[in-house]
Amino acid sequence: MRRWTFNPLVALHWQHFDGDWVIFDEGSGQTLAVDAVIAAALMSMQAGCSTELEITRQILSDMPLVDATGLADQLAIGLEFMAQLGLIEEMSE
Repeated sequence: MRRWTFNPLVALHWQHFDGDWVIFDEGSGQTLAVDAVIAAALMSMQAGCSTELEITRQILSDMPLVDATGLADQLAIGLEFMAQLGLIEEMSE
């Protein structure tokens, strides 16, 4: 099972606009627009969740109207993208 953590240089600032989120990373200077699911995933990581299962459970708890059937794929793609941007990194076992 994959475990994720934030890059130690990341310092996120959040803004919510009509269902979408804008995140500014002070460490890299990147500004990103993300959907509610990816924002919730990153917030759950800030709250201590690290595995995709923990993150998924937290999202479903926080957002009961999310379609659970496609959530695992959406989450995996989103986390991989956040890793490619350098915001998060996979933890070694």
